[in-house]
Amino acid sequence: LTPLRWQCLTLAGEGLATNARPRGHPPMTQDKYRVIRRLDAGGMAEVYVGEAESLQGFKKKVAIKRVLPELAQNRQFIAMFLDEARIGLHLTHGNIVQVFDFDFNEELGIYYMVMEYIGGPTLKSLMEDSALPLEKAMRVGIAIANALDYAHRHEMVHRDVKPANILLARPDWP
Repeated sequence: LTPLRWQCLTLAGEGLATNARPRGHPPMTQDKYRVIRRLDAGGMAEVYVGEAESLQGFKKKVAIKRVLPELAQNRQFIAMFLDEARIGLHLTHGNIVQVFDFDFNEELGIYYMVMEYIGGPTLKSLMEDSALPLEKAMRVGIAIANALDYAHRHEMVHRDVKPANILLARPDWP
């Protein structure tokens, strides 16, 4: 896999049992995910770094995206979020963030999706530090084009491709 990941999920992408979550972090499900910290927020959703834990104690760092509370009753937005999750669950490409889970917490009225966590910088932050050399810029562009081609062949249109939504698995890649 190439270490560049195109996040097909709008943001650059919680919760354990109520008594176990860090203060100020919203719960998502009971016992399945634990919030570590808030990662980012946009106009429609916010993303947290979380931890998934299996029954056997296996832990994996994940990104958890949830609908902003003020949009939880917006049927049009919820329909788009459901479509995004449904499509994302079926996309498997080395340059697209993997969606692992999607659920609704009935008690809290919160939709959320659990995604692959990418720990590197965004393309935007990399470009703010310095100009990308031509060879690196071309490799990033090719990886983005490959991801978009794959998504388009699976009837997915991103609608928000920008440097802030391009994640690199490592700061030194490409």
